[in-house]
Formats: sequence, structure tokens, C-alpha cells
Amino acid sequence: MAIKQLNSQEVQPNVNDIVNNSDIKTNLCSDGLTNLLSWQPRVAAAVSLLCKNHNTQYRSRFLLLKASESELFFDLLKQSVKRNLTTTDLGYSYYFSDNKITLTEAKSKQDNFASQDNCLSATIVDMEKLFGCVRQPENSPIKLQAGLVHDANGGVLILGLRSLLAQPVVWAKLKQMVLSQTFEWFSADDSHPLPLSIPAMPLDLRIILVGDRLSLAELQEFEPEFYSSSIYAEFESEMHITEPQRINDWMNYLQFISHHLALPKIEQSAFAKIYKHATRYTGDQYYLPLSVEWVQSILLNSSYFIENENIDASAVTKALEQKAWRENYLAERFHDEIFTNQILIDTQSQVVGQINGLSVIEYPGYPKAIGEPTRLSCLVHFGDGELIDIERKTDLAGNIHSKGMMIMQAFIMSEFAINHQLPFSTSLVFEQSYNEIDGDSASLAGLCALISALSNQPIDQQLAVTGSVDQFGHVQSIGGVNEKIEGFFAVCQHQGLTGQQGVIIPASNQRHLSLSDDIIEAINNDKFSIWTVEHVADALYLLTGIPYKDENNISLYKLIHARMQSMLIQDRRRDGWLSRWKKIAKSNNTQ
Repeated sequence: MAIKQLNSQEVQPNVNDIVNNSDIKTNLCSDGLTNLLSWQPRVAAAVSLLCKNHNTQYRSRFLLLKASESELFFDLLKQSVKRNLTTTDLGYSYYFSDNKITLTEAKSKQDNFASQDNCLSATIVDMEKLFGCVRQPENSPIKLQAGLVHDANGGVLILGLRSLLAQPVVWAKLKQMVLSQTFEWFSADDSHPLPLSIPAMPLDLRIILVGDRLSLAELQEFEPEFYSSSIYAEFESEMHITEPQRINDWMNYLQFISHHLALPKIEQSAFAKIYKHATRYTGDQYYLPLSVEWVQSILLNSSYFIENENIDASAVTKALEQKAWRENYLAERFHDEIFTNQILIDTQSQVVGQINGLSVIEYPGYPKAIGEPTRLSCLVHFGDGELIDIERKTDLAGNIHSKGMMIMQAFIMSEFAINHQLPFSTSLVFEQSYNEIDGDSASLAGLCALISALSNQPIDQQLAVTGSVDQFGHVQSIGGVNEKIEGFFAVCQHQGLTGQQGVIIPASNQRHLSLSDDIIEAINNDKFSIWTVEHVADALYLLTGIPYKDENNISLYKLIHARMQSMLIQDRRRDGWLSRWKKIAKSNNTQ
């Protein structure tokens, strides 16, 4: 069996040792001589391709970038793109004379339609902001107002995709002008044409459209040909840590964003605290976040608590504690329902067919998931082999949950129904669950409860279980493992830590652990434990103290087979008596 009890170092690597390694030093120059694309090689390559200064006839015009539409990201991206561009031409200028408008090349940036910058950005645009407009106040001469396409003519324009998709006419005009390389003036009101002819302006513009995956999917459905012909890249929201140097790169990234936001410098001692919070955010010890919004949030909040000129470990700790306290109302209300026995969770007894499962709740508008211990119970009775999932029967189960229940049934049928139908039926339910549930992370717990009920062997309620299983009983990884463990630990802590309590998780989830300091301390003091398992047999041994299969000793498998044989014998005896009774009754009716 592959059972492993984790120690504190395996639950959470010593981040102080990682970050304070003598080989890892932040080496950002004080003037921040780097740019956003230094940490995004794929995006850098796409931007370089877009900005190449070869013949404009064959130049790529559109780059689709999957990233967040935030002002900070647009500002950082704009600075990075500028590094790939050369100085643009001055653009053009319109001159008015005797009710006639002529177009000439601009002589200086002060000319009315001269290019103002080689890269501009906007998260939200409308017709006037993008294309400018023609104005003619009453009894006054006509006036032309420049838009973003004129100010960035010859360079790159970074736009938010969500805003454009909400205005199909604006998007259609922008695409047509960029591809035709010509800006033609038009009236915003079709019933009022332009008061006089205005010469078209040559337009040499490249566009970066920034949007999330849903916006990009909408564009792909709306214009599949355009989508497939554009350059595509993704801003990687996480950095894969494959070597210590990568941690150094990530620390420099944080210093870079702090420098850009004019925030205090980050001290070496603060990185360990930020690193742990970062792995909690990504849900993986080998990935660190690159989301500029996440970095901005933690650095900005930490800067409120600095006691000297820099962001140190104390400032980060206070910021995270304050954040957790502000966001913890719903979690405290939920835990209070358990503490006052409104929701029954047993953490000390041994019960047949009952187990503590773990799940997470996500409330709309609430910023984090809440770990929820859940009591699963299973009853066995004489029947035709049906596994009655009460949640599914009452339409309180989602499709993935139903799939997990069917996989459990397939495992039981494969293990025990060799030459005959199972002589029993079972009912499985999530106790005190009144809303729809979904996901397969409770399938391991459900299978253990089912086997406990079949073998009539009690499960130790001091343990909680999470994980999904396949048809062969292998345990598979699940999400929200940290929240699930912390939810059960809070209940155990309130009811009293016995030293025998703990959580069983899939072995593949070990890399996702980033637990609170309270749990790490409890593990160090042998007050709480975490076990990893690879097969349902491993979990059953921990829960019942009896091996699932053992040729030489008693096992759950043998106990279930013995019970099945007993039920089959009783069934045959009942059928034999019933057959004889029917024959006698038939004989009497004939006479």
C-alpha cells in the first residue's frame, strides 16, 4: 500500500530557506531597467513580430492577446511595446481655406493631426474617442477633432476587446480602416451627411486587442476568418518554478511592479511571506503568480502597514491578516453552525457506513472558497444491486457528481459481482445538504462509506477524506485541497484536538498544499495529521484499521464476500419455500 503521513516540511516547504538562499538575490537596478515582456517570452515574440519594420505591405496588423483588461496591465504593456518600435513619422495635418480642406504631411507634433505617440492604449473606447469627429457649431466654421487612431498613426494601438465587442459598428469600422490603411471621415448620424468633402488620411496602424478567454471566444465565433489570420499570444498568469533562478526572476518581477507603482522597495524578509501567499493563490508549490493585479493588491495593501521605509515581513503579515479578517464573515458564520450543532459533524466516534467528506463552497460575489466538512452516510439492505444516490434521485446532483457515483458503482460491480447479481441495494446521501452539489471529489469518501456499510466495519470519524476515484479504485487529484483541510481542522480544533485527527488526500495533491500556520504548528506537535493515498485500499486501511485485501488475514473484501454468500443462501432458501408453496397452491386449485 502507498500510504504516506506527511510532516510539516512535506506539507509546506520551508519558504524562508528557499527565498533566503544565498544564491538568490534581487538584482533590479534602482531605475527599473526592465519591462513586462522580460517575463513573457511568448508575448515578447508576438509583439516583436507585430512591430517589425519591414515593408508595410506585408506587415501584420492585429495581435490577439489573452490577458486582463486592467489599466495597470495596459500601462505596463504600452511601455514594453515602445521598446520594440522606432520613431514614427509625424503624421498628417489638415488645412482649411475657402470652405476647402486639404491634407498635407505634418511639420511638427503641434499640427492638428500629427502623431502624438508611437504606442497608445485604452481599455474603453467609443466612436468619438477612437475615430475623432467632425464638429460644426452654429454659425461657426467646421472643426475636426482627432481620435486615438490619428494620435497613434504609424505605431501601435492597444485596445480592450470587451468594449469593442459591445460596439460591433465601431469594431467593423476599425478593422476596415486598419486593413485598408486608409482613414475616411464619416458622419456619426446617417441622416446628416458631412458638410463638405474631407480628404482621406493614410493610416499605418497596428492593433493589439487584449481580452479574457470569453471575449476571445466571442470574437472567434463572430469572425473566425479574422481570428485565424491574426497573431495570437497569451500572457502567462503563472511562472513555473523549475530551478532556483526562476524564484530570483519572480522576485525581480515583484520589485519591477513595485518600482512602477512608486511603492516602497520590498525587503528580502518580505519575500518568504509573499511566496507562501503566492503558492496559496496559484494552488501549486511549483507555480508563482504573474498577475499584475494580484501583485499590485498585495504590495499596495502591505505598504499601508510599513513601519520603516520598505515593505518588510511584518507589513506583509499584517496586510494578509487584515485581508483574511475582512473576508472571513461567511466562513465564521458557517463554522458557527457546526460549533452550535446545527450541522452535525462527528470528529471522535467510530460509525459504520458514515464518513466525513470534504468539499468547498463558492458563493457568488464572495472573494474566496470556504472549506466545508460534510457527513456522508450509506445504508445497505436486501435488494437487486442498485446504488441509490439520493442526491440524484431528488435532482440535487450535478452531472459530474452523478458520474462519480456511477464510477463507484462500476468499481463495486467489478469487484464483487463476478457470476451473479449483487444481492443488496445501497443508499448514499450527503446529510444536511439542501442545495445542488456537483463535482467528483467526494467519490472516494462515498466509496469508503459504501464498503464500510457492506463489510459492517466502522469508520474512524476522526479522519476526513477527499479525492476522486476511477473504475479501478485509483485515487485522483481534486481542487480546493487547502480550503478543505482548513475547514475540517477548524471543526477538530473547536471540538478538541485528540492527536488522532487528520485528513486523507490524494498523493497527487501534495504539491498543492499551502496551509495556514496553525495547521503547520499542529502537525509539528503531532496534534493533526495529513495522509496521502494512491488507491481506495490505502484509504480504507487508515479509516477502518483492516486491510481491504489480505490472503492470510481477515480483510474487508472477505467480510463482504461472506455477507454476500449469506444473503444469497437466504435468498435461495426463501425462493425454495416460495416455490413449494406455489406448487401446493396450484395443486389445490386444480382439484
